[in-house]
Amino acid sequence: MATPKLSPKQFADLAPALSKQLTDALEKELADCAWQPDPTTDLWDLPTVDSKTVCKLSPVVQAATGHKLEAPWVRKGGYASVGEAVADVMARLQENCVAPAAGAAIAAE
Repeated sequence: MATPKLSPKQFADLAPALSKQLTDALEKELADCAWQPDPTTDLWDLPTVDSKTVCKLSPVVQAATGHKLEAPWVRKGGYASVGEAVADVMARLQENCVAPAAGAAIAAE
């Protein structure tokens, strides 16, 4: 059975707390990473936040919204910063997990 979509108000109400949870979880994940690139070489020129790390946020997303974070919603190649990753995830959640506003549904007809 599909999880019902959030209303725009529900998403707006939960967005600040969810954004902070995602930021904290990503920062913790990055701090726990044992490997650090050598700054003197571009051999391992990897993004600050890779897509696999972002996918690890699914339990946080599911606990807050009832929806799993789907892999296709995460940008391949990663993100330059934690803020960029969180903003993109929040945009994908709004796009895929929030029902259109009542006025938008009428205007689309």
